[in-house]
Amino acid sequence: MKMSMQPELKVQMELDAHEKECAVRYEMVHNKLEHLDKRMWRLEAMIMASTLTLAGAAAAILTRM
Repeated sequence: MKMSMQPELKVQMELDAHEKECAVRYEMVHNKLEHLDKRMWRLEAMIMASTLTLAGAAAAILTRM
């Protein structure tokens, strides 16, 4: 005689496994987004610094004319 699981219990177990897997995936996505956010801040800082440098160089050239 083969014992079978109640359908509700089987579905609940599958949902629990799915939730655990999704939690791991969401954690990985969250970590990647944090890494990209830090990278974007660095790029933004580099762009601002280069813009200020170019503006300063242009101002220096214009004041010497």
